[in-house]
Amino acid sequence: MNRFPPLLGIGLAIALPSAASSTSVDGGGALRAGAAIDVRVVVPKVLELRLLDHPQTVQVSAADAANGQVVVSGPRIALVSNARSGYVVQAAIRGPFTEASIEGLPQPVHVDSSGARVPMPAMVGQLRPQPFRVRYRLTLRENTPPGTYAWPISLSLQAP
Repeated sequence: MNRFPPLLGIGLAIALPSAASSTSVDGGGALRAGAAIDVRVVVPKVLELRLLDHPQTVQVSAADAANGQVVVSGPRIALVSNARSGYVVQAAIRGPFTEASIEGLPQPVHVDSSGARVPMPAMVGQLRPQPFRVRYRLTLRENTPPGTYAWPISLSLQAP
């Protein structure tokens, strides 16, 4: 039976190495003992991305088709990373869109047909940030007709 609750996300190791432990008797007959304790805390890596308020589709109006682009403002992205060297946002685009820019993250992201990998600064030592309100500027392929299309941007996080 385990009397101690599990530590969520923290590993704790305590070792009493036999070489560091000793017992001796001094001249007065008193017993003395010594030992060493090795304590380690392991913090698991955290990389979290959540899309908030993101539409499932994007509506292309006749005016958008004529302008060659659609702007979607307001969705939020929640990012959390405890990596000391920062993190990388990866993006890909699909559908009738040739490229996109994402504004509102710690660094702007530009996605083209080959995708994007954008390094972001570390969050270590800072308060957990509020979700970032972003704006997508989506460039349409030539002659894309007005209509409703599946959301074209996929995002993920990766360690640097």
